[in-house]
Amino acid sequence: MSLAYSKEVTVRLSAEEATLLFANPSKSNRDMILQIVVKDEVIVQSGLIKPGNQVTSLSLLEGAGQALQLGGYDGKFKVLYYSQSTSEKEFVSTEIPVSITVEE
Repeated sequence: MSLAYSKEVTVRLSAEEATLLFANPSKSNRDMILQIVVKDEVIVQSGLIKPGNQVTSLSLLEGAGQALQLGGYDGKFKVLYYSQSTSEKEFVSTEIPVSITVEE
């Protein structure tokens, strides 16, 4: 499976959002949920991303911004896969290292 994404994420604390690029390719046969993880804490989680769709900004989870300071972090995208036919979560997931910049 091929994924389209940028390894750079910007978190704006004042807007309580993360700016990123993540796409579930049209040729994919799975739905996906994207999580952004910093220091083993999920700070962002998307809704279901169907094949042919992408996300460019997502809201921080409630309280997630309080654990972050201005500056740079090593984080990861965690991609959870779901069956299109049954909507059940699959056992496999993908983790992709990303650089996260936290701004006011």
